Formats: sequence, structure tokens, C-alpha cells
Amino acid sequence: MPPPPFSRVDHLVIAVRDLAAAERHYTALLGRHPSARGAHPDLGTHNVIFGLANCYVELLALATAAPVHPVAVALAAFLERTPEGLLAIAFGSDALEQTAVALRSAGIAVGDPSDLEIVAPDGGRRRARLLAIAREQTRGVNVFAIVHDRAAIPLAAPRGSERASASSVDHVVLFTDDLEGGLCLWRDAFAIPERWRREFPDRGTINVGLRLGGVTLELVAPLGAAAGERGERLWGVAYAVQDCDAAVARLRAEAIPVSDARAGLAPATRVVTVKRADGVPTLLIQHTDR
Repeated sequence: MPPPPFSRVDHLVIAVRDLAAAERHYTALLGRHPSARGAHPDLGTHNVIFGLANCYVELLALATAAPVHPVAVALAAFLERTPEGLLAIAFGSDALEQTAVALRSAGIAVGDPSDLEIVAPDGGRRRARLLAIAREQTRGVNVFAIVHDRAAIPLAAPRGSERASASSVDHVVLFTDDLEGGLCLWRDAFAIPERWRREFPDRGTINVGLRLGGVTLELVAPLGAAAGERGERLWGVAYAVQDCDAAVARLRAEAIPVSDARAGLAPATRVVTVKRADGVPTLLIQHTDR
């Protein structure tokens, strides 16, 4: 049996229309300075990256008004529907050839790896290798595997108190209309272990947590409903903080509207909702037993 295809959640890709405005917002939201900026000349895109403890967050925007590369064309189409949203999830791989073998063994068709050049503002260049997986194979979610020099993306430095800043990605929410179908992909084919499941009758959902490399993928499905055919949709992100109350005070000082801290759905947690209608649905979460 081949090893699991992925070793970690490498990063989340957030599509944005205005990269400079998004950089300002996420600098304030996360309480951290960006780790890196870059451009992808072959794609016609550019980015800003925030390195967190367990993965990183990439803000991705078009660098040209007339996109040609399929990735940029897909990004443009996505941004026609929303000014900001979760575009893709990138899984880390130690060897893309082994990842391809593992995926094919699980019935997931993939092509060959491709190279990507990233150009820094100072002209420095680095390369990454990507293995794209067709959306038809991933129930409609943009997924790819990546091998690159992670040391080139340092931890984003806090702007103030570490206790009030986002330290890591706690979980990513995916809505599904077919829980068993979703689990066949994310848990079985992708070999991401299931860690918990909980029913919330008052919300009408069943939530299942799969965990890889310190990040939880939370599948949320209608409770008791017949299976649908839409597949999955990347929806929201929860960032871990040490102190929810300190984070609330910091964000309100930055004029970012947030709720008061409250008890979370998961045991021994407190959460804060970021109230931003046109952005990625965002929570801050504190684990009180840590």
C-alpha cells in the first residue's frame, strides 16, 4: 500500500480583487506582518503570503487585465462572482511522484507535475512544483499538491501582542450536500483521518472533523437530508488565538467589526465572529484547555 498522498495542509488560497486592500485587511485581521510577496509571470497573478505556525495563507490576485493562462482565467471567473473567497486548498507533498501514485491507487486521476516560478519584489526567484487535481475528481473543490522550499516563507511577525494575534489555521469549513460522498474523497481517497463527528439538531447539521498536519477540515452536511449532487464548497476559516478577549480589543481598535467572545460549539473553546459581509467567513477560536 502506498503512503498517504499528502503530508500536511500547505496553504490556503484566498482570491481577492484588490491585493493591496486585502493585504491591509489581513495584516489587521491576523495581527501579523506579511511574510512574503511575489508574482507568477507564467500565470499572470501576484500574491501576498502570511506564514502561520501550521500552514500559510496566500492572497492571490490577477496581475493582468486580460488573463490568458487557465489558472488566471479561472481566478477571473471566480472573482466575477465575489470580491473575495476561498479559492483552493494546497496540500504539502514530500514527493509529487509518490503523491500521484497514491492518488491513482485511490482512483483519483492526475496528470504530470508542473513547475511554477515565483518572483519576489527584489527580483529574487524561487520555484515550486505543483500537481493539479481536476475539479471533476475533487467534488468541485480546487485542490493541488505542492513541493517547494517552505523555509522561504518565514513565520509572519506579530504587530503587537502575540496573545491577541492569530497563530495558526485552526480549521477550514467545507459545506457538503453528501456527507458519505465527501468522506469517500477527503477521508478515504485523500487518507485524511477522521477525528470527530458531532450532530447539531438545533442547527440541522452534522459536522465531521478530519485532521492533517495540525489543520482540521470540517465537513458540514445537512442532518437527515437526502444526499445531493453538488459536492463540496470551501466556505470559511477559523484562526487560533491565545486570548479571544485580547483579540476582540485589538480588532476593534483596528475598526474591524467583531462579535463579543462566546462559547464555541466544540468543547473547551471560545469563539469570535469577524463581521465582514464581502469577505471569507472568519472565526477566531481559543482553546481554553491548552
